Amino acid sequence: MSSMFFGQFLLEKGVINRDALLDAIERQRRANHSLTEVAVTEGLIDRGKADQINSLFRLSNQSIEVICAAEGGLSLNQIEQLRKKQRLGWLRIGTALVAGGHVTERQVEGLLEIYRAREAAERRTLEEDFDHLDDPIVARACTELTLSHLQRVTEIPIKLRSIERADGRLRDGWRRFAQDILGDHAFCIAIDLPMDLFSLVASKMLGVEVSPTSDAALDAGCELVNLIGGNTCTRLEPSGFRLRPEPPFSSGGLVSARPIRPSVRATAQAAEQELELNLFMKK
Repeated sequence: MSSMFFGQFLLEKGVINRDALLDAIERQRRANHSLTEVAVTEGLIDRGKADQINSLFRLSNQSIEVICAAEGGLSLNQIEQLRKKQRLGWLRIGTALVAGGHVTERQVEGLLEIYRAREAAERRTLEEDFDHLDDPIVARACTELTLSHLQRVTEIPIKLRSIERADGRLRDGWRRFAQDILGDHAFCIAIDLPMDLFSLVASKMLGVEVSPTSDAALDAGCELVNLIGGNTCTRLEPSGFRLRPEPPFSSGGLVSARPIRPSVRATAQAAEQELELNLFMKK
């Protein structure tokens, strides 16, 4: 058993097929709007300002509400009203499947209860897996920040599926972006992405479509891990860690970004693709 999204759960159970899931995801894409999109519709900011806010959000550690207030000049009351409008129009995957005629409301209600119980059990298992690691505080911080920033950049929901000890191997055809963190507790963060997902990350980071084999794309991947590494150092300071990030580096597409050695591996799901974080601890 591993953590998954509700749509994938229904697919695994044979309740829906892949075409039904894709149809529901497309319905969600058309119906679900970001806070900045709602603000544009309401006439509170223009499209250029929305793009600026979205860009800042992808590359920062601040909430979208804070950035909307600071850069868009929106009041707290305006932001709260926008959130209410956003929630009213939000389409969940189960509702989208019902709207497409793929399942009934009764099916969704029954299966959702089973899914929630399953996910609660899986969350407890993941917490236990973290607790059994040699450095659970470091592993949690790196994992949470990696998934958070990747979700910001790609605008795709991302869910942690497993955390385990591994061999640190980079999958064939994937790209690795890594950064050494030094100080009183040294480790290396390595983010491993399949090419399609890396292409999306690079394009979102740069704001334009780029070839995943270009130098600009590699620089974008390194900038992402640099952002995660810097925020990890900040996150761990209250726990007594004194850390500093070194310059990031990448696999270059052909050579592993470090020799294979034991790691803590977090595997996550981004839509229909997997990604990995390998954390190499230095004793």
